[in-house]
Amino acid sequence: MSRIGTPTGPAQVPAWVMHANEAVERVYLVLRVNLLGMLLSLLGLVVLGSAPAAVAAADVFIAARHGAKVKVAPTMWASFRSHLVSANVRMLPLMIVQLGSASMLWIVIGGGTSNSLMTMVLAGLAVVSAAWSTLSVAVLTVVPRVRRQDVLVAWRLALLLPGALPMRFIALVLGLAAWIALCSFLWPLALLVGAATAIDGARTLLGIRTEILLEDLDRSRSVTV
Repeated sequence: MSRIGTPTGPAQVPAWVMHANEAVERVYLVLRVNLLGMLLSLLGLVVLGSAPAAVAAADVFIAARHGAKVKVAPTMWASFRSHLVSANVRMLPLMIVQLGSASMLWIVIGGGTSNSLMTMVLAGLAVVSAAWSTLSVAVLTVVPRVRRQDVLVAWRLALLLPGALPMRFIALVLGLAAWIALCSFLWPLALLVGAATAIDGARTLLGIRTEILLEDLDRSRSVTV
């Protein structure tokens, strides 16, 4: 007699297949976010579009952090519109500092000063300024609790938080430096997933931990009062 209804496949899907599927879905998500982020940046003429596009990308990754399905295009478009002004007001000054620091470092490396001691001092200041402003921009991008604050409060938190979680911020700086170096050699990689991968990495390192730290600070302040 033939057996009817007996399962012929494996009892369960192997774990490595599940992990591989999750990795493919994540890469596909990063690819879509990166391409839409570039379009939104161009929509804001890059200067006024980069900050809200970065926030929109971060909002997608935050919404998808527990494996939830996210409609990427509607989510990014809604976030871009709602943060077009606020993100530029909070992040554009820090981006200008980034640009100035990078320009100073370029001039110093190119032999802008003849004094070796002055060269080292200026290079050190440029590196510290660029790194700290980058970290502050990352905080404003991936931590919604910070960017919801008033402008002056948001700036203060963005500038001070790197000192509160030094190891995570150092890891982020080193990771971003390595990623930028890799993307500079593999420009198709930068074009396809460069910015979105950097934002997702910042969200992974800073997002939840920074939110928890701010909640603890609020709780301790309320107890003290």
